[in-house]
Amino acid sequence: MATRTESRGDLSNGERPDTLYAFVAGLYVAILLTPIAILGISTVSADGATLYVSFLVSVTLLGIIAGWLISHTPGLAVRLGRHNMIWLLVAVPFIPFVGVFAAAGIGISPPSIAVVLAMVTMIGGMFTGLPLVTMSRNRYTTAALAGTTEITAWEGRWPQRWRWIAIGTMIIAIIGGSAGIIAQVVFGVEWAGDLYLLMVLWAPLAGAANPRTFRVTDAGLVVDRPMLHRFRPWTGLTGYSLSDEALVIHRKGWWRQNLRCDRDDIEDVDAVTAALDTVIADHTRSFSKEI
Repeated sequence: MATRTESRGDLSNGERPDTLYAFVAGLYVAILLTPIAILGISTVSADGATLYVSFLVSVTLLGIIAGWLISHTPGLAVRLGRHNMIWLLVAVPFIPFVGVFAAAGIGISPPSIAVVLAMVTMIGGMFTGLPLVTMSRNRYTTAALAGTTEITAWEGRWPQRWRWIAIGTMIIAIIGGSAGIIAQVVFGVEWAGDLYLLMVLWAPLAGAANPRTFRVTDAGLVVDRPMLHRFRPWTGLTGYSLSDEALVIHRKGWWRQNLRCDRDDIEDVDAVTAALDTVIADHTRSFSKEI
């Protein structure tokens, strides 16, 4: 057994964000702030060409300024990637879109340009926010694992029951969303078009059938997916349970999803449980159990 170090979940890497990270983060900030500038310009000129050029110029200038500031902020990527609140970066771009339609619902008529800007912000913010979350998580994991030792590793999918639930939900979401769009376009059922929002369920469940790599290190547990690496310090875990169907690693907080793995996918269950028994008991004074 390797010598263990203290959990690195509270570390703060002093390195500046790399160029790619600064570019994506700067573009994200620019997309959020540009509508404010365009709304101001629209009070002076309603010319479409002028507003379009102003939008491009604003995104470019704000992106450059924000990217430069971000690239000169040591440890920003690591600090963001450490907290679950980072998912707010994906939710924030939806606020203008929801606000515009909420205003219309209570009788306030927003300018037509506000509707367009809200949609652009939502789409652009989503497509830059998701990569930004992933990049922040990955950089935090890299920093957290510096100087640590890997004890054991295995690959595993979600347990079979959970895979079927995820696949079934995805099918319902796809069929429901598609049917809603068809009902609105072909049959004129206006409210049915909102069913396209069911498509949102597809993204988090799309990888349910894919294997993940679990790595037990002396500082914490790493869960690797394609393009996404998550580090969870042992202080954030309370123990594990093992059944004939699944290995479940329990997280602190009832609202947090436990980490489940199909037992049949684990090649050496004894080695995995032995490693978990040692590190979890050592760091959390918890226990494991066979059920």
